Formats: sequence, structure tokens, C-alpha cells
Amino acid sequence: MHDLLFLMLTVVVLMLGSTLAGVIGFGLARWTGAAVPEAVSRAVLACAGTLTIGVAILGVLVAAIK
Repeated sequence: MHDLLFLMLTVVVLMLGSTLAGVIGFGLARWTGAAVPEAVSRAVLACAGTLTIGVAILGVLVAAIK
């Protein structure tokens, strides 16, 4: 039970981090002069990329620990 709660907490922190990366991506896109739809597209790409890399690293770590 403890391992499951720790994994859930790790996933929540990973989601918050990827959301932060998306917000930063949106801000940088707007700062460089991109239109709002283009900035949203870049933000979604940054968020999805960060989440994908984080889940892949988490999967490797869980496999290595077990």
C-alpha cells in the first residue's frame, strides 16, 4: 500500500511539473511574438513531451527497484 501511494504522489508531482513546463512554453511562445493558437500548440507540445519523458524515467526506475 505504501508503494502505491508513493507512486501516486510521484505521478502527481510529475503532472504538476509538466503543467509548469507547458505554462513556461506558452509564455516563451507569446514572448517571441507567436499568436495565441500557436502558443497553445507549443505549450501542449512542451507539456506532453515533459510528461512522456517523466513517465518513461519513472517506468525505468520502478522496474529497476522491483
